[in-house]
Order: sequence, then C-alpha cells, then structure tokens
Amino acid sequence: MDNANMTTGAPAQTVHFHQKHYTAVISGAKVSTVRWREDIHKGPAIFIFDNHPTARPLAGQVTAVETYDLAHLSPLAARQPPGTDMTNFATQLRANYYPEMSEDAVVQVVVIATGHHGDSSLPTT
Repeated sequence: MDNANMTTGAPAQTVHFHQKHYTAVISGAKVSTVRWREDIHKGPAIFIFDNHPTARPLAGQVTAVETYDLAHLSPLAARQPPGTDMTNFATQLRANYYPEMSEDAVVQVVVIATGHHGDSSLPTT
C-alpha cells in the first residue's frame, strides 16, 4: 500500500508521536498536538509512535493546523483542560521535545483524526 489518499492522490505526511501517546491517539482521546518548526499541513497522515514496541503506523488525517505565539497560547487553543498552566505547558514542550524553542516561538496546534479508533492501522510490510 502506498501512502496516498485514494480520493485526492495527495501523499500522506508522516507525523511522529512519542510512544506514550499511542493509547490516547488510538482511542480518540488525543485529538491535537502542539508542534514547533515541523512541516505539518491539513490532509492525509500516517501517525508513527516512535520506539513503541508493538504500535503499527496508523492512517489518519490532519484536519486543521492553527498558528499561535507560544506566549499567548491558551488552554482552549491548545485543546488542553481549562485551567492548564500554559507556562508549565511551554516548559514541558521544551524539556521533552523542543529544547531550542525560544520564549517568543510560534507554534502550531495540529488537530488530528484517526477514523475508527484503531481500524486504520497500516500493514507493516
């Protein structure tokens, strides 16, 4: 199977996640991710869970990409629970994913969908 969308012919982009997010993405509980300096756009996507011992690539969609100044990113915009400490959120983004991200960074909130919660796994061959 090639990584193309059957209706548009557009190639699917690859979006990497930490292995800890597998269950939340596959169940539909995680519907967004905040990214910095990644070339992610609306359209078909293959979600990869880095270093996960059993997760296969998952077909999905990026349904929206919204741009925000990190300093003004709200819990609502980031799809986080109300009352989330966004200063701590930014600190965690730096500590876990983007150590070189500056205080004045512009980030993207990437909204994702996986379809039928696990029925979209791609073959490993």
